[in-house]
Amino acid sequence: MIFVLLACGSGTAADELQVLHGEAFGTTWTVKWVGAEPSGDEVRPAVEAALDQVDQRMSTWRDDSELQAVRGAAGPVGVSAETAEVVRAALDIAQATRGAFDPTVEPLMELWGFRGSPRSEPPTDDELAEVLGRVGWRRVTVDLSAVPTTVDAGGTALDLSAIAKGHGVDRVSMALSSLGATDHLVEIGGEVRAHGAGLTGDWRLGIDRPEEGAAPGAQLAAIVSLRNAALATSGNYRNAYDAGSTRVVHTMDPRTGRPYDSVVASATVVAPDCRTADGWATALMVLGPEEGMAAVDARPQLEALMLLASADGFVERRSAGIGAWLAAAPER
Repeated sequence: MIFVLLACGSGTAADELQVLHGEAFGTTWTVKWVGAEPSGDEVRPAVEAALDQVDQRMSTWRDDSELQAVRGAAGPVGVSAETAEVVRAALDIAQATRGAFDPTVEPLMELWGFRGSPRSEPPTDDELAEVLGRVGWRRVTVDLSAVPTTVDAGGTALDLSAIAKGHGVDRVSMALSSLGATDHLVEIGGEVRAHGAGLTGDWRLGIDRPEEGAAPGAQLAAIVSLRNAALATSGNYRNAYDAGSTRVVHTMDPRTGRPYDSVVASATVVAPDCRTADGWATALMVLGPEEGMAAVDARPQLEALMLLASADGFVERRSAGIGAWLAAAPER
């Protein structure tokens, strides 16, 4: 992952920091909360139940998930209100970014070798045109007024991977609050939501400097001081390969059908919820520094920090209000 959790300090027995770890969504999760109650025996099953429900509804890997039923149908499918709302949120980001974010991009990821073995050569123009004909967020429709709510994938391979993990973070945060753990932090595969405070104040998170080959946490580009907000980071530098003479990066521009290797090495977004932060961090990698930061500054609920590759290393590009979330700069 491209940022790491930093220590929150130590406290008394009454204000102890409790920590649990586990696995979900093909990655790891961590929850931390302050106080002797609730116990870990209460928290773990609540966390696992919340994550299992998200997985059962939105997984592309489970044959019995609601999302798989939607993907395999020729028309609207009744789904839970939760699934419909997440699809609607994905479509809202797609519309706001004019397709730079697209939850139907999966066939392009497969074409370019990110759902199996890397390619030895780029796809042909004919191959690209055929796959692009199966991509398009505007073909997906959601009816939140229907009973039950429905989603119609419109013949696309609807995929919520770029937003469902963040939604899972939000669901776990809600579960912790319902148990009385109001001061907590939830992290799943690098996506984070903080509620209340840690032992010594705001929860502190380190954003990795996007150096290829560097271990997570080895070099920090910035430190974020987080409370009652969520954080997500996207980047290219740990998921790229060479296909012949072409450098193929993980960031896919759904509008062109081609990987987009821009100067943006990583994009970090702070938002009220992790679902929003997750989707917008992905979108900023495609939008680039100018269009992306303009979109963030036009939305008061979002803040962002981009790290742009340059001949001298990395240059920061900040949204108007991100400084309020940044702590003292880490030592370089």
